[in-house]
Amino acid sequence: MNIFARRLLLLCPLLMLALWLAGCAATQAKTAEPDAQEILAHDQKIVLIIPEEPTTLNQYLAVAPIVRQVADATTAKLTTVDENGEFVPVLAAELPTLENGGVSKDALTVTWKLRAGLKWSDGQPLTSDDVKFTWEAVSNPDSGAVLAVAFDLIDTITTPDPLTAIVRYKQVNQAYLQQFMYGVLPRHAAGLANNMLNWSWNHKPVSAGPFVVSAWNMGESIVMDRNPYYYLKGQPYLGHLIFQIVPDPAVQISMMAKDEAQVQLWPGETKQVYDEHTANVAALQEIPGPWNMALHFNLSRPLDDNPGPLPVHPILGDLRVRQALAYAIDYDTISNTVNPGTIPATSPFAYGWYKCDLPRLYRYDPDKAKQLLPAAGWIAGPNGMRIAEKAKYVEDGAPLLLQIEGYTKFQPLQDLEQALAEQFKAVGIETKIQNDESPVMFGSYADGSPRMTGNFDILVYDSTLPIDPQSAVAAAYHSSAIPSADNPAGANYSRWINAAADAAIERAGRTVDIQQRQAAYCELAQLITTDLPELHLYRFTEGYGASNRLYGYQVNMWGSLTWDVQNWQLKPADQ
Repeated sequence: MNIFARRLLLLCPLLMLALWLAGCAATQAKTAEPDAQEILAHDQKIVLIIPEEPTTLNQYLAVAPIVRQVADATTAKLTTVDENGEFVPVLAAELPTLENGGVSKDALTVTWKLRAGLKWSDGQPLTSDDVKFTWEAVSNPDSGAVLAVAFDLIDTITTPDPLTAIVRYKQVNQAYLQQFMYGVLPRHAAGLANNMLNWSWNHKPVSAGPFVVSAWNMGESIVMDRNPYYYLKGQPYLGHLIFQIVPDPAVQISMMAKDEAQVQLWPGETKQVYDEHTANVAALQEIPGPWNMALHFNLSRPLDDNPGPLPVHPILGDLRVRQALAYAIDYDTISNTVNPGTIPATSPFAYGWYKCDLPRLYRYDPDKAKQLLPAAGWIAGPNGMRIAEKAKYVEDGAPLLLQIEGYTKFQPLQDLEQALAEQFKAVGIETKIQNDESPVMFGSYADGSPRMTGNFDILVYDSTLPIDPQSAVAAAYHSSAIPSADNPAGANYSRWINAAADAAIERAGRTVDIQQRQAAYCELAQLITTDLPELHLYRFTEGYGASNRLYGYQVNMWGSLTWDVQNWQLKPADQ
């Protein structure tokens, strides 16, 4: 499984959360601008390769990333996040803020103003009542919706006129700008809320996005035509999109090389390999991505039928051991040789408006690791591997043996594990490697997933934070979020308890002020870096394959394949 395809298993709804004024420092991949005379008529089509078929185009009904990759071409959104990580209005006339009066002083009321003259693809007006209907439908307990992001925080929506929707919240929703990022639903064309799972609209939506589905050939392709009522005059520039379902990676790249397709979702090759295969026809458009590889240390005793934080882990419960592990890692070799092309990261806050530029606290220094381990009661044994002598939590003579646990079918992860095992061995730490299938590794508490039940030593996997990270951060690091039978949705897998961390998380959750929130997150990042419930290594790059004839196309780490499809144009094949 390549880095892009595995998102079908790893991505969760929290990844879509967003906040206004978000910024991203990543450099952007952008295709070349054409000359003015190359602007094309609206009868052109492009073929987009997707590896599997979406089950629906209703984004509220599915968390699988493939749905968003296709559905964004038809989705009517109030806002979106651009390639710079900043919120921009789409159907909304402006972003509601404290400064322009769109957000009340207590941040409990948000007033949305729609653009004038909006229409659905059937020519019917799009009004504030459709915004209200979206909340009513998605929040209906019988709708079947799984991405009702923060809709439970809404108390009322009133519509004093067709262009105004006033949203009143029960409590502060810092991610209010992403409230309708999965789309506005048409009251006149969707269906009954309690029958959402069976709406015909799910497969052939009346759209306010740039394109409209004209044919869905099951197992083969989804065909879309230009929406004549799209709000941007003259756009989209293309006339037709064909999403071709092609599971075989070899066939995919062959199609790109022959110019039988113009866009490829989630290529698995490195940029150099990809560009060689498609030389002069297509290229991999690549940017730094959000997937952040880290070691997650279990601070509690595993395999004791107790998922709580106590008793502490017999080895990793001592901070000095975790520090020794951090000093033992050759970070440059990992990023440059083991997983080449990756970007060093030192905390979960590695990008976006909340980015914290922290230096690596425990740099590669095996001598320091060898000093810390004896001080923690772990001396060199007869075979060079360490055993306990007056260690804090184990009897003398116990081996310093840790299990590194990752997931299968992702070779960069397996390469990383082997390198870590060798580097730990160099300082006398013995490890064994155990890799689980993704449904086991990322399973639920009820499924007995090791990270949920606390039955592991060190987990190694990549994760990501959304553009508004508060819910994800609180779930991952607050002491109240330790998974248990009573709290099966908790994500504090390390069982980390830190009062200062709790306070920083809570401070960030009480305000919509960007600077205050960023400061709180950076304080949390420093605590994570120092106390080592987890140790961040690097970020991956990511991107899509694109024809050299395609322009107006930008990779967006916060968006989907088709987030800006209304801007795409295609040079003629003979140019």
